[in-house]
Amino acid sequence: MKKYIKSIAIAALALGTAAVLPACSEDKVYEVNVNAIPLASDYADAVQVDIDQNTNIATLSFNAKGVYPVWIIDGKNYSTAHSMTRFYRKAGDYVVELKVGNGNGISQGALSIPLHFDKTQMSGFGGFVYDSPFNMWLTADRHLNSFWYAPGWNQIADPAYSFDGETMTLTLPEATTDQWQAQMHLGTDICLNEGEQYDGSFIFTSTMDMKNVTLKIHPDGDDDDNHSFFCNSKINLTAGEPQTFWFKGSEAVVPMNNLVFTFDFGGNPAGVEVTIENFVIKRTADDDGTITPEISSEPEPAWVDVNSAENLWSTASYTNSFYYAPGWNQIADPVLTFNGKDFTVALPSATFEQWQAQVQFATDLSAPDTAQLYDFCITLESNNDIGGVMVKLTQSNEVDADGNTIAHDGNFFFAETTALAAGMPKKFWMSKVSAPEAMHAISLVLDFGGNPDNTEVNVSNIIFQVHHD
Repeated sequence: MKKYIKSIAIAALALGTAAVLPACSEDKVYEVNVNAIPLASDYADAVQVDIDQNTNIATLSFNAKGVYPVWIIDGKNYSTAHSMTRFYRKAGDYVVELKVGNGNGISQGALSIPLHFDKTQMSGFGGFVYDSPFNMWLTADRHLNSFWYAPGWNQIADPAYSFDGETMTLTLPEATTDQWQAQMHLGTDICLNEGEQYDGSFIFTSTMDMKNVTLKIHPDGDDDDNHSFFCNSKINLTAGEPQTFWFKGSEAVVPMNNLVFTFDFGGNPAGVEVTIENFVIKRTADDDGTITPEISSEPEPAWVDVNSAENLWSTASYTNSFYYAPGWNQIADPVLTFNGKDFTVALPSATFEQWQAQVQFATDLSAPDTAQLYDFCITLESNNDIGGVMVKLTQSNEVDADGNTIAHDGNFFFAETTALAAGMPKKFWMSKVSAPEAMHAISLVLDFGGNPDNTEVNVSNIIFQVHHD
């Protein structure tokens, strides 16, 4: 069967009845043969999948003449390129669909292309080796003991969850307000010896921000704080960003039989979903090759809500300026695209040295009291690797009565660099910083010097707050 599309006639009707059609036969009109629409199943051999387990990047290629691919991810047409790449942050199994098109149309059927990633990619430390022979979790009996879910201290139905022995996912439909109102208890037959030291790590991912998520590890039947070898420790979670909870060299001060992992999400927002994966518990003496980061003596502060008035940045006004100079030759300013206080920086041309790609925010904030302590955090995510992004919080320059600029480059809270890996959000934070000298106004300077061509950096969740112990 042939279906004819009389495009010339349609165009003439759109112009009105005065249009004159050229003489032509139907056979000369562009035609679509629906019988010639390709079958996706005929092109399975034209698909090549390459997965880099070190970076969690999948490269999908399609090589066939006379047709083109339509890659579909999460139900949406993602790309028609013959070769495409996609980054997957979390470990697990995924499916990409592929339809095939030609001049007659796109196949109704689709190929299902499975992808598997061994590990979750982290913007920071990813924990100890999950599949190590030293990980006692892998050979343990692992089971859900119980929930205690009590908004306002009134117990309600247990939250919906899934647990396959490796990954735990639960959804908390109702908000809670206090610690211990949203408890979950995972039981095991893991036993630890008194006097030995142990390491552990667990990866949390939350769909919403949550503060003070608690993990308490204790023997079955004994969660006394004086006995737990690693008890009542907390972690803050940022929406969509996997976060590793870990410890090293913790001593079992009593025999730890049938370990229970107690998690508490008290203070959770309504509807939050939390995933816990990559459970590792091992003896410190058993070296799995993991190099752990240096443990900071300064704990991360409790952050105020990014949209609250306590976040000084949320109420600040600012003026942008730029210095974008590849090879020290200044070119057109980069484009900033704002979404509220978050924004994206587009850097089309590569730079090669520090300070060649500056974005500055001169604010109306001030710091007259040099004794006052502040906390600052910012999340940066680039589509390309950048070896060292400078984050500097400093006093703004002034212009005197004669129009002369008075620079204050040496009076700053901090000036630190942080490396960005492509596609991986990086949370940079500083705590208990103060102004060496009084600041009449504060500027945030971000420098992306060393960026590759066609770099875009998403900047989000900026918090500048008064420090509270």
